[in-house]
Amino acid sequence: MKTNNCITSAFFGLFLFLGILSGNALLAQSNDTATLPEFTVDVSKTMGGFKPLNGVNGGPRIRLGNAFDNSEYFKTFGPPHVRLHDTRYSDEETVDIHTIFPNFDADENDPANYHFQKTDLYIKSILDLGAKVIFRLGESIEHGEPKFYIHPPADFEKWARICSRIVQHYNMGWAEGFHWDIQYWEIWNEPDIADCWSGTQEQYLQLYEITAKTLKKLDANLKVGGPTIAFNMDSELGEAFLKHCKNTNSPLDFVSYHIYSKSTDDFMKRIEISNATIRKHGFKDVEISLSEWNYIPYWPDGKNREASRDVFAQTTGAPGSAFTVSVLSYMQDTELDMAQYYSAFGTIFRIGLFDESGIPKKAIHALEAYHKMVQLGTRVSTLGNNQETGVSIIASTDLGEGKTAVLLSNFDDDVSRYKLQIKNVPFKNELKCSEYVLDDTHNLDLDREQILSSKDFSLIVDLPKSTVRLLLFEAL
Repeated sequence: MKTNNCITSAFFGLFLFLGILSGNALLAQSNDTATLPEFTVDVSKTMGGFKPLNGVNGGPRIRLGNAFDNSEYFKTFGPPHVRLHDTRYSDEETVDIHTIFPNFDADENDPANYHFQKTDLYIKSILDLGAKVIFRLGESIEHGEPKFYIHPPADFEKWARICSRIVQHYNMGWAEGFHWDIQYWEIWNEPDIADCWSGTQEQYLQLYEITAKTLKKLDANLKVGGPTIAFNMDSELGEAFLKHCKNTNSPLDFVSYHIYSKSTDDFMKRIEISNATIRKHGFKDVEISLSEWNYIPYWPDGKNREASRDVFAQTTGAPGSAFTVSVLSYMQDTELDMAQYYSAFGTIFRIGLFDESGIPKKAIHALEAYHKMVQLGTRVSTLGNNQETGVSIIASTDLGEGKTAVLLSNFDDDVSRYKLQIKNVPFKNELKCSEYVLDDTHNLDLDREQILSSKDFSLIVDLPKSTVRLLLFEAL
């Protein structure tokens, strides 16, 4: 009996010990959950539609090196706008003025002196997607020496007339052209860097003024803009451009500038600075376009090929994907009217969405996730953004279809678990929650599915650094 009592006591002690451990573990888990940072979605508070900020630079047509039609991939991320810049690096002899009008000494009024066909095909491939075109009038960037095409035109007035003929071809049927009603015409690209403009600041301002006035005289309904600078609008050229347009009454329907950054906080502060500068100069109603943007950890020395490869692998990989989703989410609450990610090119472009074989890179799924969220149409209230570390939340709903989408991203925060609370879901039945993950090893793959039945419910979300999660809720 003593033996049995000893055995019984031993087992009781063991169970008590395990129970204490289990209780402590549950208590610790409960405490961990209670202290997790929170995301909140309130489905009852709608915020209208979404701004068209998920545009891109470059269309689906690839004719350099290999020939690809990436239209099927473009449809997965649905760009509302496609900006025509640097297109000759994916489809040679397109868009740039020297490719359309190769002999500057020729008669600009003779249709025979224009080579429109390749650009016609390039633009048609974009319009067939249902996207709008932003036509950059000027030349592509030229890395290395010597420079061939980024010099100031020999005759600014003639250059403006050539641009006018290009507008007439695409909007008024000139030279066996079209009536495509392309609205946005951007004058030159990055005249504040040597790889894009060899002239002076004053020469660019003069070129802009002459061209803008020529185009608006042709058609007052066109939207003409610039200066498409690489740096903030409070830079020397940015300020000079705004002052010049004001002083000379030069047409300015939209202002465009570019941002590349390694920090979501820096990125958003630069938008705030640029937009405030535009308004400070009295342009209260002008549209604002971030016509190039992306994540760049640092600009590598062009001579260090390994560094260049590694940097741009981050840009188009998981870190860049998380950065993309985060800033797309934040930008909805800025004064931006449109934005174009750089870039959607394929072939040799290291920063593009496709490799030289036409295979999509990971970053394409960041745009896809955002597009899936936007497609539901109505934005709803969210809380939980951390701009300093690149943590973001944005959500949309289609109450008629009983669907809600929540898009989460963690660019650079060390916290890896979050509590997501969904408030005021108006559906009586259960909800199916499908979670899709984009990270180093997943390409927006289905991670898990679960059934939720509470009107106001919460769930724990794993969201480590360089991770995007798309949660789709559907009423059953």
